[in-house]
Amino acid sequence: MKILLPILLLVVTINAKELKTVFIKTFGGSKMDRAYGAVSLDDGGAMIVGESKSFGSKVRNQMLVTKVDSNGTTKFRAIYGAKKREGGKAIAKLSDGNFLAVGYSESYSKYGDRDAYIVKLAPNGKKIWFKVFGGDRDDEAYDVVATGNGGALIVGYTESFGHGNRDVYLLLIDKNGKEIWSKYLGGEEDDEGYGVAIGKDGFYVVGYTQSFGHGGQDFFLLKYNSKGKLQFVKAYGGDDDDVLKSVTATKDGGCVVAGFTKSFESKHSDIDIIRYSKSGKMLWHKIYGFKSKEWANSVVPTENGGFLVAGTTKSFGFGNYDFYMLELNSKGSSKWANVYGGSDKDIANKVIRLKGGGYLVVGYTDSFGRGSSDFMELKLKREQ
Repeated sequence: MKILLPILLLVVTINAKELKTVFIKTFGGSKMDRAYGAVSLDDGGAMIVGESKSFGSKVRNQMLVTKVDSNGTTKFRAIYGAKKREGGKAIAKLSDGNFLAVGYSESYSKYGDRDAYIVKLAPNGKKIWFKVFGGDRDDEAYDVVATGNGGALIVGYTESFGHGNRDVYLLLIDKNGKEIWSKYLGGEEDDEGYGVAIGKDGFYVVGYTQSFGHGGQDFFLLKYNSKGKLQFVKAYGGDDDDVLKSVTATKDGGCVVAGFTKSFESKHSDIDIIRYSKSGKMLWHKIYGFKSKEWANSVVPTENGGFLVAGTTKSFGFGNYDFYMLELNSKGSSKWANVYGGSDKDIANKVIRLKGGGYLVVGYTDSFGRGSSDFMELKLKREQ
């Protein structure tokens, strides 16, 4: 078992220092605990979702939701699941003041496979209801965004329905978890949706496609209107794998997407950021990479009109992989970058803007904490 030690960091700053570290904290038990999603709270804290083997059953993964205050201190933790494996990938605050956590479950399937797992919980973590959606093969939810009237839009993949092995899966539900509509989009090969964001005149979905495009996995951007009618589809990439993991809407009605590319002369994998107009026109395309592997898992707008990217690098730092934070201006040019980590693997999965200022980055660390992996929280705030 690991002993909790003071965290020593290698911090690499590129260009001017604009964001400073407020705190870095770890949370977990003696086994595996990994954070994948987070949402900000009105008091400056956050709800974090992931999967845990340390709490609950202690023999299998279960969905774990942790509430933290503005100092990163744990206020409560809640476990959701049953006899088999569950995991949480994303969480959203609903318009009725409650929360929706999404991921996967193997406990409630009639067929013994994975189903999309959706849990509605109160602000104190008490479960209000849960639903599973799926068929006779694997289906999983990766991201969620709140809509009006307490409902939510969920994105992931389905193997049970659609056209191919895996298809992009979209599900709109009401406040009671009742399906309003669902969509499946893809071809004969694998196609998955990883991120969703609501824009001015519809919503954007990103992921990858192997059915369309140029080769391997290609960037996949979809836009739907509020009624679920497809507005456009964009597949873009090179001869190797190109995957989008996150999307954020912009004030002009377009979006910025983030992921990784192994094409475009990349030797390993590089961070890839693209800005699109509301009609799907590419406004700029930026690639950031170094001697080894980098990729982006999350992107959010900054308060000064730019974008903050959270991901992972193998090029810098003490260990195998480290948190990699990259700030861009409105045109996609790098303003600042830092690396945080230890001697082992440290992966940043989500960045959110906090109420009252600052940013919270969540992921997991194999370098610090008590178990094989622990939740890791990094809070950043703009220097005055």
